[in-house]
Amino acid sequence: MVNKIHRICFLLILLLFSLTACQSPKKEAKDLTGIPIDIEKTESVSIYYGSICYSFFDENKETIAKVADLFHGFSLKEVPDGALDAPTTYQIYFSNTDGQTAAINVDESGMFYLADTKKFYEVSEGVFHLEELEKIYQDSMTAGGLDKNQCLIP
Repeated sequence: MVNKIHRICFLLILLLFSLTACQSPKKEAKDLTGIPIDIEKTESVSIYYGSICYSFFDENKETIAKVADLFHGFSLKEVPDGALDAPTTYQIYFSNTDGQTAAINVDESGMFYLADTKKFYEVSEGVFHLEELEKIYQDSMTAGGLDKNQCLIP
C-alpha cells in the first residue's frame, strides 16, 4: 500500500514537472510609451488643423496633461518615404517660455512627423486615438462660437 502511494506521488510529481516544462516562455512587455512629452516643463499646448484658421491654445495643466496622454499607449516605427496629408494634418505644439518642449504632426491616416527627429512614423503597436484629439480641437472651436467653415484659409 505504501509502495502504491509512493508510486502515485512520484507519477504526480513527474506530471507536474512535465507540464511546467511545456509552458511557453512569457513574452516581454512591449514598450508602448508613444511620444515622450515633458509636461512638467510645458506651460501651454497649441493645436492647429489643416487649412482652418482656428488654433486651440490652453495653459491649463490638466488640459496639457490630457493632450499629452493621447501620445502614450502605442509604439511607432519609422516610415522612410512617409508624407503627411496637409489638409488633414493636426499640428500639436507643447511650449514654455524658452520655446517648444515637443512638436508633433499627425494626419488623419495616422502618419506622424516628429520635429525633433525630422522623420515620419506610423503606429506599429497599440492605438493612437485621433478621435480624442479631434474632439478636444472641435469642442474648443465650437465653445468659442466658431464653425470650421467660417475660417477656411484658401
